[in-house]
Amino acid sequence: MWAVLVIAMASTVGLVRWKQRARRVYVIDHVKLELHPAHIVEDRVVEAVWRAAISMTNTSRRPRSIPVLAERATVRAGGYVYLADVYLDVDVRELNPRGVALAWIEFALPGDAPAPRIDTGILDAGGRSRTLRWAGSSAASEQRPVTVS
Repeated sequence: MWAVLVIAMASTVGLVRWKQRARRVYVIDHVKLELHPAHIVEDRVVEAVWRAAISMTNTSRRPRSIPVLAERATVRAGGYVYLADVYLDVDVRELNPRGVALAWIEFALPGDAPAPRIDTGILDAGGRSRTLRWAGSSAASEQRPVTVS
């Protein structure tokens, strides 16, 4: 009896963790959103500027409206919560078939902060609000650009 109880409890905990994990690809109304890992674009003395890209691809055979991204995103690093700005590459409301739109999230963190976890809100075509979440890799924090003066 104990074995059955332990197996049931372990599978429930595993399922909950699997549902809450950070994902890299979302599909919303035939538009595939790929969340690329954050990387450092500018290394300052006290802080580093990070950028995470979002590519949105229309996978259907007809034009689709792109999901509306929130103006701000939150970034969690080292137990602190920071605000980030969300930028869209061009002002696009609809994507043609196989069309791609780019967006990115840009934020500044202290120089010794670990790789961040990013949460941003999105409003899909049905009017439902969702949260996109992805975690940074530990290798990303080691990729500091080399500056030559």
